[in-house]
Order: sequence, then C-alpha cells, then structure tokens
Amino acid sequence: MNWAFRSAVNILPLSKDQKSLSLALTEWVYTGEMYDLEAPNETCQLCDHPNIRYQFNIRNAHNHNELLVGSECINKFEIRAVDESGALLNVIESRRKVNRDKRHLVSEASKKRLINALVELLKKDEEFEIENFINYVQDRGAFTPLQLSILVWRLNEKGIRHNPADFTLIMRRNREKDQLRAMPDWKIRKIWDYLSSPQKEWVIGNTRFKL
Repeated sequence: MNWAFRSAVNILPLSKDQKSLSLALTEWVYTGEMYDLEAPNETCQLCDHPNIRYQFNIRNAHNHNELLVGSECINKFEIRAVDESGALLNVIESRRKVNRDKRHLVSEASKKRLINALVELLKKDEEFEIENFINYVQDRGAFTPLQLSILVWRLNEKGIRHNPADFTLIMRRNREKDQLRAMPDWKIRKIWDYLSSPQKEWVIGNTRFKL
C-alpha cells in the first residue's frame, strides 16, 4: 500500500469530496496549530508515516474535521495554510509558514533541553550559581565563551547528559572574541563540539589554536 493510497483511505471519508484525493486535499488547510510531543512516537494521521514528533493540525473547511499530520505531508500534498488573520496563503507562502513553524518547534525543544540540563546541574551542584546563566541565555539566547567553558566543565564533571547542539555560543562583540583568543588550547578543545562551523573557522583563523 503506497503513501497516496493510504492517504486517500484516511482523508476521503473525512472530506466533502470522497472520490478524488486531489480535490479532497483542496478542502483542507493548515491552521497554524502545532505540537511538540517530545518523542517521535506518533503516526501521521494522513499518510500513516510513523515516528512523528512534531504534529501539525489540518482542518477541513467544509465540515471542520481535523487531522494531526507531519510537516512533510503538508508540503508534499501542497495543503495551504492560513495566516494570523485567517487569510488563505498560496502554496509557496504556505510551505514557508510550515517550515518556519517547524523550525520554531525544534528551536523551542532545544531551549527546553538546555534549561533542563541547567536545572539538573543545579540539583547536583547547589553551590553553583546557575541562575545567572539561565537568565543570560533566556535574555540573549546564547552564552559567552567563558560562560560556555564553565558550563561544559561543570556539566561533564557532574555527569549530566546534554546535547552540545543545544548550546549556542555568542561571539559578535570584540569582548567575546577576545575571550576566545585568550583561552588556552585545552579549554577550546573542551568546547569545540559546541561551536558552529563558521565559529570553528574563525577560531582557526584568528587564534593560535591548533587542532
């Protein structure tokens, strides 16, 4: 059973047009409602694709039936979205909205994992003044090189599992760049996996650090 057939089986009974998949799909819109399930354990209600973590709500414009689907289905079937005022977007704008909304969900999930790791650190290291780090990252969305170096040291010392991709380094100002220039090689190696590719290139080109 291919994805088109599965999708027809799922959506036609819920649509006004119950004979043509292509016509039935035009009845549905992406509402802008989206959910992070925090684990890939759901199935797309349109195409039956498993391991869905991020769900997006689509609604039938005629009968208000709803389905929770993956973002790929919305783009693949060219299901149109509505904006904040309820106006129907075209296919290109709809695709942009879906992709933007998914990036938002992924970003929020990353922030949540980061904060959870910091809270776990606080539980295991009560003397560590973690609140300042939490407030800083909530305000600026990233850490300075010195902050990141300290956090990585404490997290690893306390054996707290975390994902380096959730940590963002800020180095827009000279002060932050000077912090990296002043770091010994062993400290930079400790935070190397937390840097983005452009940041790694900058470090190699602007400091004495050697891989």
